[in-house]
Amino acid sequence: MKEDVIKVLKVKPYEHPEVYMLKNTLEAMQEAVGGYIDILGLDDNVCILLNDEGKLIGLEGNRRIGSDIIVGDFFVCGSDEEGNLISLSEKELDTYTKIFYEPQKFTKEEIEETAVIEFYTFE
Repeated sequence: MKEDVIKVLKVKPYEHPEVYMLKNTLEAMQEAVGGYIDILGLDDNVCILLNDEGKLIGLEGNRRIGSDIIVGDFFVCGSDEEGNLISLSEKELDTYTKIFYEPQKFTKEEIEETAVIEFYTFE
């Protein structure tokens, strides 16, 4: 059953993460990230909700994840087997608060180097 409101971790540029209650609707998620949403898998049953066009519209660099730099506000959420977003457990909240605790700074050049635009041709 889909939760109406989910407990997530909100991570803003230059700030420490905070627990946030997010309405589990497309409209609320788009409002939270300031545009179209994208969902990236992070770990088993944990994902990141972010602005799909963040790098294209020049959002501030936030945190490095692997070789990528996430820009703008993002939210760490749980996900179930059906792909629905769900609340994070207390353990997950604690784990990801520690992982994303320290704010990071990035130059525009560093962010641009991680921007990827893919083109597909159809025959």
